[in-house]
Amino acid sequence: MKRVGLLVLWCVCMCGLLHAQLPMNIVLLGDSNTWIGGDECDKPQGWNKWFKDLANPLSCHSYARSGATWTHTSLTDYDTEEDTGVLSDNNVVYNQINRLKEAYRQQKQVKPDLIIVMAGTNDLWFADKRPDSLSTWIRYDARLLKEAFPESRVILVTPPPFVKVTMERQHQAADEIAACGSELGFDVVRLDQGNLRLRVSSMVRKGYSKDGVHTTSKGARVLAKYIYEQVEQILRK
Repeated sequence: MKRVGLLVLWCVCMCGLLHAQLPMNIVLLGDSNTWIGGDECDKPQGWNKWFKDLANPLSCHSYARSGATWTHTSLTDYDTEEDTGVLSDNNVVYNQINRLKEAYRQQKQVKPDLIIVMAGTNDLWFADKRPDSLSTWIRYDARLLKEAFPESRVILVTPPPFVKVTMERQHQAADEIAACGSELGFDVVRLDQGNLRLRVSSMVRKGYSKDGVHTTSKGARVLAKYIYEQVEQILRK
């Protein structure tokens, strides 16, 4: 009986350890809600800081930029230096991938085991300036990631709920991202569904956001916990 009890205790401890960390090198791409957590994922307003704390990875680095979009314009070009903080022709996920590739070639970045991309907010918010289909550029960027890091797991995360466009439109965009993920063999975390507590109708009132778009530290914690739990489930499959 004592031996059985010790075995049960060991199993409980091991399950706790498995739940407490993702022992891998993680890279994040995205827009301002990831960017506000800092390149080193250490600023409390961003979900990536709290995600890193929960995951306890070998490394976690963000290449996200405020104002970034999936979709390009006719003037989009290769540019790994620009950091405008607002919508611009070259402020796109494509160039975050280029920065990641350059950093890896220069041995400033270890090969990522997991790449998480959370983008689409600005494509929706500024739809008049980004009229192209999300799917086109998600497929384009996915091809680049697969070519550069064929062994990396890629997870797409749909935009967190925000007040600038209707939830109907946000659901449509999430459907589009999810369809791309299914087609490309990427897992998808949907933030427009499930039990995520960041509801548009109350996110400012409850202190999860000050402007209805970007998280406060309180909102970032909620977002991180939800994303971490979804990612952990995906990786256990």
